[in-house]
Amino acid sequence: MDWEPILIVTVIFGTAAFVIKSILEYRLKQKLISAGMVDEKLKFLNFDKLANYAPSSLKWGLVLTFIGAGILILKLYPGYVEDEAVFGTMLIAAGAGLLTYYFIANSIMKKHQNGNPPEQN
Repeated sequence: MDWEPILIVTVIFGTAAFVIKSILEYRLKQKLISAGMVDEKLKFLNFDKLANYAPSSLKWGLVLTFIGAGILILKLYPGYVEDEAVFGTMLIAAGAGLLTYYFIANSIMKKHQNGNPPEQN
């Protein structure tokens, strides 16, 4: 039995369901907060404090930049590169991007804990 089509359909529908569920939960939380149905103390529990100081867009920008750089390096390499090497390079590059984000976010949080407010755009 060929498992590839079943796996592809499962991943696509699973991802779509997760994204839709996340969006609907976020909207529900926003409506509850804007309607005043949530205690002031609970507002800060539902939202990630790190997102206020080190945005998620920074994380994904770094990850995608590192993956793109890894693929570019492999394309510049003369000769045949196996598929496993491309996949491995993408995983290593993504890990390097996440580690870079961790160190940047950690330094931003330390600055905030020391009393320096985050920079406003």
